[in-house]
Amino acid sequence: MPDASDLVADLALIAEAAREAGHLALEWLDKGAKRWDKSPNNPVTEADIACNDLLIQKLRTARPNYGWLSEETKDSAADRSQKRVFVVDPLDGTMAFIRGESGFCVSIAIVEDGQPIAGAIYNPNFDELLSARRGGGARLNAEPASVTDCDSLACSMIGQPDVFARANAQYWPDLRLIDTVPNGMAWRLALVAAGHWDAAVALNDKSDWDLAAAAIIIEEAGGVATDRHGEPFVFNRESVIQKGAVAAGAQLHPLIVERLRHWASQQTRPVSM
Repeated sequence: MPDASDLVADLALIAEAAREAGHLALEWLDKGAKRWDKSPNNPVTEADIACNDLLIQKLRTARPNYGWLSEETKDSAADRSQKRVFVVDPLDGTMAFIRGESGFCVSIAIVEDGQPIAGAIYNPNFDELLSARRGGGARLNAEPASVTDCDSLACSMIGQPDVFARANAQYWPDLRLIDTVPNGMAWRLALVAAGHWDAAVALNDKSDWDLAAAAIIIEEAGGVATDRHGEPFVFNRESVIQKGAVAAGAQLHPLIVERLRHWASQQTRPVSM
């Protein structure tokens, strides 16, 4: 396990940085941020770039020997070869931000040997910071955070309504899907770590920066976070693509994974499993 004193300092650093970037995002929201598309249905705004620049300055100045992986920075294999690497989404939930909705956040993780050892997710709309370090538990602001103890598939779940609409009564009769406004993936997972919802599922592929901070927070909150097949995450590999996500309490998680496997096996159309 990494040195605890180092992790305490690292967690304090990324938590402070997440708050600063979150406040900057609100400033851009108030004055209006220009947007454009990096690729079809993949928007970015001036706020994404400004928050990324702030985090580069703050984090890399404080830890110049740490590597860097961010959604808004050109990928560099050399930069990701360091022992510890910042994995950053400077504004997760850009669509929510563009629409003026509350489901965006700043997500920062520190990854070592493929695993997150510290993570911070901050939503400035609610002034809520979810944070955790390896072996130190998870917190929502100053209070301990924990997943729910739900052990039934009759659970409250954040997912993709367009996909789960096909989970008909024959295959998933007890599903209670929460049809929310757009939320960034990191914030959906943070809501599970905080115990606001029982589970979160994404069947489509995600990226390291969507998941790394949330993974350590959920684990330290007593839950389990894996890809959609139930396989553990490994971050900072050559490819940053992860096969979706399933996050829930330790008793609920395997039930969801098994139901997804069964459901996928019965479909005439593929469901990205």
